[in-house]
Amino acid sequence: MSNYKKVTSNIIVKLQIIVGVEHVLSGAAILDHYAYDAGTRKDILRYPELVVLPGSSQEVAEIMKLANKHLIPVTPRGGGSGLAGGAVALKGGILLDLVRMNRIIHVDIAAKYMIVEAAVRTLDIQNEAKRHGLLYAGDPCSSDDCVIAGNVATNAGGNKAVKYGVTADQIYELEIVTPQGKILTLGGRLKKNSTGYSLIKLIAGSEGTLGIITKITLKLQKLAPLLPNFLAIFPNLAAAVTLVEALLAEKNALDTTSLELMDRHTVIAIENYQKTKIFYGDIGDVLLIQLEAQNQEDVRFKELYLKELCSLHNCLDIRSIEGEAIWRGRRQWGKALEVDEPIGASEDLVVPVDLITPFIQNLESLATSFQFDFRIAGHAGDGNLHLRILPGTVPIEEWENKLKEFREVLYAVTYSLGGRLSGEHGIGFKRKYFLRSVIQPDELELMKNLKKAFDPNFILNPGKIFDIDAS
Repeated sequence: MSNYKKVTSNIIVKLQIIVGVEHVLSGAAILDHYAYDAGTRKDILRYPELVVLPGSSQEVAEIMKLANKHLIPVTPRGGGSGLAGGAVALKGGILLDLVRMNRIIHVDIAAKYMIVEAAVRTLDIQNEAKRHGLLYAGDPCSSDDCVIAGNVATNAGGNKAVKYGVTADQIYELEIVTPQGKILTLGGRLKKNSTGYSLIKLIAGSEGTLGIITKITLKLQKLAPLLPNFLAIFPNLAAAVTLVEALLAEKNALDTTSLELMDRHTVIAIENYQKTKIFYGDIGDVLLIQLEAQNQEDVRFKELYLKELCSLHNCLDIRSIEGEAIWRGRRQWGKALEVDEPIGASEDLVVPVDLITPFIQNLESLATSFQFDFRIAGHAGDGNLHLRILPGTVPIEEWENKLKEFREVLYAVTYSLGGRLSGEHGIGFKRKYFLRSVIQPDELELMKNLKKAFDPNFILNPGKIFDIDAS
C-alpha cells in the first residue's frame, strides 16, 4: 500500500499527551538498535519516524486510534530478538516499543497460572514460576533476550516443545489492542473452549500484523523434582535421528522434555565461544536429551532404559552431563558460529519428525552440490531444524546469487516432505519472497482476507509475511 501518511508535528503533540513527552523519541533520539532486529542487524538500517513507548494497554489503544485515523503505519516491538525482520519499521511511521509494559501482574500457585504484560522477559517468567515450584514450559533458545509477546507473535516453540507444545499451548487468555484501538480479551482460563473461532491460535504466529499483544495469562505446570540431562554422541546426524524416533516412541515412559540435535562443528564452536569444555568430545554429532524424574531411583531407571535404546542405534557414547552449561551453550549457538563464520544465512525449517532423515540426506546432498557448508542446532523432537548455511568454498562475490538458488531448491524439498518454511521464527519480511513461491495461492488469499478484516487500513506492521497489494 502507498497511502500512508507522514507523522506531523500535530500528531507528535497528541502522542506526547498520551504517553508523556519523554516517551516519544524522534530524530537523533532514535538509536540505531531501533532500525533493526536480531535477524536484520547486518542489513540496511530502517529507521521509523517516531519511537513511542506506551506504559499501558489504554495508551496503546489511544495510539492506535490516532494512527488508524491518520493512516500512519505502526510496527510493534518487543525484545528485538526476532530473526525475520518482524520488528523493523519497513514503512516508517511509528515504532511502538512495549518495553515499559514489563510487569508480572499475578502468580496463582494453586490454580497454576501467571498474568504478565507484553515485555516481560521469557527468562524472568521461567524464573518466577520456578521460585514457586512451578514450570513455565515455553522455552525458546533466545529466552535470555526475548519477551513473552514476541514469543506469542511468532508462536515460538523451543526446547520443551517435545512434551509441552509451543507458546500457543501455554496460553489461557490474550489481551490485544486492535488496529482500530479496541481492547479485547480473547480466550479464557478454561480447560476447554469451543465458543466460536479460536482467535488465540490465530493471533499466535501472526507476527504483530493483526493486533498488538498487551497482556497474557499463561498456564503453569508442576515443576519436576529432577531434570537429568544426557549427551549422546553418534557417528553422523542420520544415526542420531534414528534415536529421536525411538525416544519419541518411548516419550511417556522416559518423560522426555527435550531432544536437541547438533553437529560436531557447532559443538566445537560453542566450546570455543564459552572457552570451556562442556561436551567432553568432538568425535561425532550429538543429541542433547533432557528427561523429567521424580527421584534418584527414577533417574537411575530412566538412565538405564535410555542407554539400552542408545545401544540399539549406533550411539558411540552416552553419559549424564551438567545441565546449566550445556543449555547455555545451546542457546548461544548462533553467536558462537558467527565468531569464525560471520557470513552465513539462517533457516528455520520444519518437517514431520518421521521425515527428518530424508530431509538431512537431501540437505547434505544439496550442500555438497553447491559447495556450501551447513551447521545445525535443531529441535529434533518436533522436526524444527535450525540451520546456518555457510559459503563453504564458494567465492563471496557469488554467494548471494547461489544462496538464492540453494534456498529455492531446499524449500522445494522441504515442502515435498510435508514441511514448511518456518517452525517458530516467522516470515517477517526476510522470507516473504520465498513464501509466495511455495504457499498455495488460495491459502495466501485467505491470509490476506483475514488481514483486511482485522486491519482494513493495513497500518499494523505492514510489509510483513506478505504484501497486501501483491500476490
